[in-house]
Amino acid sequence: MDANRRLAEIAAERNRQRLEKLQKRWQELEQLIRQAQSFSIRYLKADELLKLGKLYRLAVAELARSNSPVPNRPLHRLVGWGYSVLYAQPPLQRLKFWHALARLLWRDFPATVINHLPFLLLAASTLFVSSALTVLVVLKRPEVASAWLGEYLTMTLQEVAQRHKPGADWLPLMGRPFAFWLILLNNLRVALMGYGFGMVAMLPSLYLLFVNGKVIGGAIAFGYQFGTLSELLGFVLPHGVVELPAFLLAATAGLAVGYRWLCPGDLPRFTAMVEASRKSVPLVLVALLMLLYAAFIEAFFSPHERIPAPAKWLFAFVELVVLTLYFIGRGIASKWGHTQ
Repeated sequence: MDANRRLAEIAAERNRQRLEKLQKRWQELEQLIRQAQSFSIRYLKADELLKLGKLYRLAVAELARSNSPVPNRPLHRLVGWGYSVLYAQPPLQRLKFWHALARLLWRDFPATVINHLPFLLLAASTLFVSSALTVLVVLKRPEVASAWLGEYLTMTLQEVAQRHKPGADWLPLMGRPFAFWLILLNNLRVALMGYGFGMVAMLPSLYLLFVNGKVIGGAIAFGYQFGTLSELLGFVLPHGVVELPAFLLAATAGLAVGYRWLCPGDLPRFTAMVEASRKSVPLVLVALLMLLYAAFIEAFFSPHERIPAPAKWLFAFVELVVLTLYFIGRGIASKWGHTQ
């Protein structure tokens, strides 16, 4: 009797362990099915796709084995759900572009930002230091401001500061569609230069950021000198809070590639650069999307003379809050997802 009871206990313990192991597998299968349903199965990684097929076959086999005495209803629902995702063609999955865009914004881009955070901080520091130095030079040492900025840039920034007076319509309504395309093409050019220059040992991209920082700092300093800083910020902030991060993201991608050129590691130099370029593609794509939005705001909203500067500040603040919540929220979710 004792031997039979002992064997029964061993069998019960093994069955319990087996059920726990199967439960973990079904939970993992459910997570993969949910992920495939959200973004389309074709966007799963290779290891995720292999694991999905393996777990689904195990679930089907377990369902066939367990259905003879008593049906396993939760497993039955899971297998049916998996079948609809693996073999069916929901209408939304035909929209490849929108699925790819959703995956880019919701998953790939935040994860890429986290992985490239040191380069992003380097780019942001360069831009900020340059802007702060320029403000100090123009306000504290005006006699050397022309030498620091150059005569042409000094004159240009002074003209920009002077034209931003309350109620001034310096960009007529009829000229704004043309200004949109001009602004967009110029922003794309600067962003792609920041990306491309960074591939050459990082220094050209950092120099470009330093120059753009001088432009930002000079505009702020001259706006303060001419008493038009309020209106100037009302023009700059609505598109600037999106435009500047876009430039930084493009430069970050270039810096990452340039770093792999300097430090290829165990890989051949060209192979290391190609790998870094592939990993930084989400940064460049989202930067271009952000510049498209920023160009529209800069052409049609920022110069609008009937919108008071405080309203433009409020609009920029809302944009900043949304961007901050997006970067922090999706960044944390992406990092947490990779640790699971």
